[in-house]
Amino acid sequence: MYSNIIVPLAFDEDHNPDAALNIARTLAAPGARVTLVHVMADVPGFAISYMPEGYGADLKRTLQAEIDKLASEFETGAGVIRQGHAANEILDLASEIGADCIIVASHRPGLGDYLIGSTAARVVRHAPCSVMVMR
Repeated sequence: MYSNIIVPLAFDEDHNPDAALNIARTLAAPGARVTLVHVMADVPGFAISYMPEGYGADLKRTLQAEIDKLASEFETGAGVIRQGHAANEILDLASEIGADCIIVASHRPGLGDYLIGSTAARVVRHAPCSVMVMR
């Protein structure tokens, strides 16, 4: 059982957080801290001018509300939004809060994953704690 778990969440049509959240419930010790994190990718400079004013702040508020709702299902759940490269932000958060487990979803690798690596692969290679990979 783990006492400080991180569950990275992606909010897109290909990812359903239910499986990861169920695994977190199963692996969590009584009173465990469960931190749900979503990493917002940086918007390339050339694209920012095409975004409506306030888009980033509105998106962040919407995502924070959703992640907070999911985190409230845990006794000591917390929702965190980070910005940057997903694997780096997950690893930095794990070090910052002293996580003892990361539950990360994976997918069937595509050609790009073989060339540059997937988020899950980077987390597994560099995590300071145990990593549960879901497929």
